[in-house]
Amino acid sequence: MRYTHIQQSDLNLLVSLQALVEERSVGRAARRVFLSQSAMSRVLDRLRGLFKDELLVRTGRGYEPTHRALHIYAELEQFLPPIEQLLRGGEFDPAQAIESFRIAASDQAAVILLPALMEAVSRTAPGIQFEIFPVDDDVFRKLESNALDLALWVNEAPPTLRAQPLFREKIVCLVRAGHPLGKRRLTLARYLEQNHVVVSLLGGRQGLVEQALDRLGYRRKVQLRIPYFGAVGAIVERTDLVATLPKRLAKRLTTLSKTRILPAPIEFQEFTYIQAWHPRYDSDPAHQWLRELIRKASA
Repeated sequence: MRYTHIQQSDLNLLVSLQALVEERSVGRAARRVFLSQSAMSRVLDRLRGLFKDELLVRTGRGYEPTHRALHIYAELEQFLPPIEQLLRGGEFDPAQAIESFRIAASDQAAVILLPALMEAVSRTAPGIQFEIFPVDDDVFRKLESNALDLALWVNEAPPTLRAQPLFREKIVCLVRAGHPLGKRRLTLARYLEQNHVVVSLLGGRQGLVEQALDRLGYRRKVQLRIPYFGAVGAIVERTDLVATLPKRLAKRLTTLSKTRILPAPIEFQEFTYIQAWHPRYDSDPAHQWLRELIRKASA
């Protein structure tokens, strides 16, 4: 069989089309594949000519893919990963590799894992690049659709995905130095009497903590909701607010602020950090290397 259309095409165009459909923005897609915005606009024009379709149409919210673009995208997510592995070959040499990985992680996971990960990468694999995305309600769908390579999550992933435990973690409370809560054991009743600062992750909620309280039929008195953990220490040290955090992150915040850690009420159980990925990358040497590096960093 002669592959006439392949001979007349550029596979890089297909990678760009995948990025355009996922990002629905010429600028974001350009940054993702390391092109200028004007170069990506020219790529889009070439793709429209190649497929004889608009592919992306402008709406009030930006760009939306056409039906034809979505059909092509569904095909691309199936055959681009095997082509990448075929071209790479059976071996993976981190020292020589030029790769880019897309990882979803909360800022707490980033604080805990990324310093050790990037230290190892900068020493052994200088050509490897990472793009970190915030976790959201669509994180598993993005793994399924190949919009993400890996997700750092908690406890479990859907059965259609692969998952590996990284480490167990406790939930603790962070309060200012001298807070009256520190004088005796923190029971759930005393915990619920306090005003809280909550880091909103998914749907405006702090998943594991809210789930535990929901099971018991309680709600916290929330005075402040913020979307990231980084500011918690500075806020807590100047107020009577209580923050409920993973222990490793809380320990880091105590080094940056005048705060102390209290054991959380016993109703809050330990949880497990995991890394989750799609089975299409089970045997990919580059992805196997990445997952092992993250496993070591988590130690």
